[in-house]
Amino acid sequence: MNKQSYQLLESLLTDAENLAYNDGNLDKTKKRAEMIVKKVFGPETEYVKKLNIIRFSPTMTYSGMDRSIYNSTFQNGRKQLINLISVMLEDVSLSMPEEVSETTLEKQPNELSSNIFLVHGHNEEMKQATARFLEKIGLNPIILHEQPNRGRTIIEKFTDYANVGFAVILLSADDVAFDKTLKLKDGKLRARQNVILELGFFLGKIGRENVVVLHEQTENFEIPSDYQGVLYEPYDSKGNWKISIARELKASGYKIDGNKLLE
Repeated sequence: MNKQSYQLLESLLTDAENLAYNDGNLDKTKKRAEMIVKKVFGPETEYVKKLNIIRFSPTMTYSGMDRSIYNSTFQNGRKQLINLISVMLEDVSLSMPEEVSETTLEKQPNELSSNIFLVHGHNEEMKQATARFLEKIGLNPIILHEQPNRGRTIIEKFTDYANVGFAVILLSADDVAFDKTLKLKDGKLRARQNVILELGFFLGKIGRENVVVLHEQTENFEIPSDYQGVLYEPYDSKGNWKISIARELKASGYKIDGNKLLE
């Protein structure tokens, strides 16, 4: 993988984003997409198969079918194409060699532990989906309540298992809080206090560059604002949060197989 491959996919993404219903560019873009994908990943890549199953028109039609159905199917296919190209871009990005400075070499150990501490609130789906994704890319999510107690207090257990190189923090809408000068109706949703405490712990222990924070996408959700430089990624229904985690892990020195992002 090289810079040219990335640039080709970037131009293909632009073509896909500019597609419009009945503008005459669909066939040209599809052919160009197949050509670029084969050139970048090889003719036997799974990406070609995934590309070919994208549909831009209804599989079944009938006389008098509402034109809005055609347009809706086209727009859905366009979104699938854009998402697939975005995954391919991330795959190439993860595979491209990076320039490693002396500072980076001093900072990173020779071999990073596969243990990733997962801080979570009460959103079970959010916790399970993130844990299964980390496992899928070959890492071991550490969920504190799933670890044996062995007679330790909570803080002793936490500090024992917090000896990791990377942490994923999940901010879910578990509590309601408001300024004491305001009324209850003015309250905002926010993460549990223990989650915020553990976020601060890992920012101090392993550095903000080794921490990813995902926040639940819901109305009136309050995101902590006092941590300068921390990037809060939305936990979105399309799964783009997976690419965000993979990108940050790669930047921290972890080897991530981009193909597993499609599984």
